[in-house]
Amino acid sequence: MAISKKNKSRTYVDGKEYLWWVFDEHDQTEFDGLQIKAVCSDQTHFIKYGLQQEEDNRKVVLALKDYTKLVHLFLPPKFESSNGIITKSGINRMIKWCKQDIHQIQYALDGNNNNLTEGEKQLLLTEIQKIIN
Repeated sequence: MAISKKNKSRTYVDGKEYLWWVFDEHDQTEFDGLQIKAVCSDQTHFIKYGLQQEEDNRKVVLALKDYTKLVHLFLPPKFESSNGIITKSGINRMIKWCKQDIHQIQYALDGNNNNLTEGEKQLLLTEIQKIIN
């Protein structure tokens, strides 16, 4: 199914188009309140980030489109400004940060298995990163 481009912004990172938007949601997602979702236009993966997270518990969610594989990447930098505004450059930094080789994984899910060893979590992250790169 195609993603509606209505009310979404567009950016390009490493030759891939991403549609992104800010939305406010509670009790339905990994974050409560204002958050960002950036979806690759080929719909293989998406990235979610909650705005104004506490510095010592900040995370980014990197997932395949159907949520069957995902990782919560722990302690990313702050991508929004000090007053909570995120811009296209912040979105680009977030996407590029997810493509880096080294991350601390807070949580991972592979299918129905969320009891992964550290090695399995790293392999899962590498698998997802191959898709996003």
